[in-house]
Amino acid sequence: MKIHIHPMIALIDEEIDIKITELIPGGKVKITASMHFPWAASETYESFAWFTADVDGQVDLSKQKPNTGTYDYIDNMGLIASLKKVSSKGENIADNLSIDNSMFIDIVCEYGEEKKCVRLERMFKLPEVKRQQINKEFKGELFYTEKSLKKTIILLGGSDGSRNGLSFLAGPLASRGFNVLVVGYFNEEGLPEKLEEIPLEYFENVFSWIKENPLTYANDIYIHGTSKGGELALLLASKYPAISKVAVSAPHAYCFQALNGLMSGRNVSSWSYKGKSLPFIPVDNNIFYHHQRDCLERNIPFGFTSTYKKSVEKAKNKEEARIKIENAHADLLLIAGHKDNVWNTYDACLEIMDILRKENYKYTYTLLDYKNLGHSLPVPYVIPLSETLNVQMGTGSFTCGGTLKGNSNGQLDSWKKTLEFFIS
Repeated sequence: MKIHIHPMIALIDEEIDIKITELIPGGKVKITASMHFPWAASETYESFAWFTADVDGQVDLSKQKPNTGTYDYIDNMGLIASLKKVSSKGENIADNLSIDNSMFIDIVCEYGEEKKCVRLERMFKLPEVKRQQINKEFKGELFYTEKSLKKTIILLGGSDGSRNGLSFLAGPLASRGFNVLVVGYFNEEGLPEKLEEIPLEYFENVFSWIKENPLTYANDIYIHGTSKGGELALLLASKYPAISKVAVSAPHAYCFQALNGLMSGRNVSSWSYKGKSLPFIPVDNNIFYHHQRDCLERNIPFGFTSTYKKSVEKAKNKEEARIKIENAHADLLLIAGHKDNVWNTYDACLEIMDILRKENYKYTYTLLDYKNLGHSLPVPYVIPLSETLNVQMGTGSFTCGGTLKGNSNGQLDSWKKTLEFFIS
């Protein structure tokens, strides 16, 4: 038995090819993958698959479906995508996130009495990527290399307000030559505590800094936003013509009520402009409680999509709360999953595309939609999909939606096209 894996060392978002040769045709091979995060060593994840060697005595994961295993479709990255937690000492993998150290994955092949192991190194960033904290003008961090493409991408995160998770996007992007500016806008020292009435003018400081900093100086500003950050990215593009490219993963077409307002009852927008709360769609908690109770009774995972969908449908101020994206001066890339279970992003993206067509929008606009994609990270192979497909919450479980195959394929394809979008 001979194991062929390429590349052995790669960025976290890169695909690998796995092939086993010098087998007897019809022979059975078990391949196991095992890994842990460098910041949470006690949490172990594993996956496995059994294969039958072909007439040439080979197993090629890019061409063969497993006989059985943790995934059941043809995919050279199936073992990575289907990693599941198998042992734990209670560490929270969302704490102490770091891209400074590589992640290692052990691939073990068992064939009869023969057993071989190969270790893969998965880098979150290349060694030449540098980092610079910004605390005076705004809260942010710049990821860059000495030989950059002279293109700067602002990264905007979602409803948790954490900048740490955005480093998983920043590392691979900066490793490909982009200047990447991760910007915090709430839930850290010196910023609003809650995601409510965030002033859009705050980002004017960010735009000025980019244009004045010798590392990032450029006439064009790019933005990538995810989820609630996608809502923000589209809103900024509609207000500021300096933004020339916007890629959004799981965005929405409307401004919504402040997230903390959903529980506290504070009836304000997530965003403000010129000292006023922007028009917003109120979110009806009763819709969610009814949906959650129904899911618990049927023993199926719950989500928030029906809450947002019905809240938009019943709103009497839809046009007022709609993000006027037709006023933007930017090329747009929208990414949506039909099975998103956080909010109805696919409906929203269809609405955005329809408006752009009707308004004869003169810049490019593209929708990437995937039938079995849920509400997942925009970058593939970072956090195991098992962590988001179903999460225990109280007596029930929450799901971001989609299938293992749908999320894995959608993540990879949309990420590749996002890179192409920003490079072009």
